[in-house]
Amino acid sequence: MRLLIFGAGDHGRALAALARALGHDVVGYTDASAARVTDAPVLGDDEAGVAAFCQRRCDAAVVGVGNTARDARRRLHARLEAAGIPLVTLVHPRASVDGSAAVGDGTAVFAGAIVGSSARVGKNCVLYSAAVVEHDCVLEDHAYLGPGVVLAGRVTVRTGAFLGAGAVVLPGVEIGADATVGAGAVVTELVTGGDTPRDGRAAPQLDGCRANTGAERERVRGGDAGVGLGA
Repeated sequence: MRLLIFGAGDHGRALAALARALGHDVVGYTDASAARVTDAPVLGDDEAGVAAFCQRRCDAAVVGVGNTARDARRRLHARLEAAGIPLVTLVHPRASVDGSAAVGDGTAVFAGAIVGSSARVGKNCVLYSAAVVEHDCVLEDHAYLGPGVVLAGRVTVRTGAFLGAGAVVLPGVEIGADATVGAGAVVTELVTGGDTPRDGRAAPQLDGCRANTGAERERVRGGDAGVGLGA
């Protein structure tokens, strides 16, 4: 498949390597800044890339903008969908996706990543190397997991959230839309949109804990038992 990558930065070039591992032909990149890359030509800005598809110079595309520009990732994905450009799903040969799991269009799953049974991964998501999305987890569209992130069972990651390298989210916890979880954090409670837990093993001390099992669950904080918010 002739693939065009929209974005020629670090993430775009990582996607190019992933695509080639799957046997795709990377015909070029788009980048308004005329980024210097050596493995394929930069065709121009994003509109030049849309024109290349219309001229049948490529068969499909993938969003190559990284986590530092999450709003731009979302807008670009919408632009490509509106133009009718197929968005390819890239799953590395050394990644593992259970047969009962689902992975959306335009999502990239890098080497060593695991998507467990009945997990649901939306559109335009990124699962970097060795990320683990365990059974019954849900990643909504545009979620972005850094290398080595671990989502224990029934975790929900809402639209556009970012989890830094090595973050661990305990079972049943919800990460809110557009939230950021810092590298190495261990998250035990609900993270609402805009929260940024960062401090190593220190979980955010928030008021709510949402369990995604369909029933309220008991939690213990500081030795006192409490009841988390229902799903």
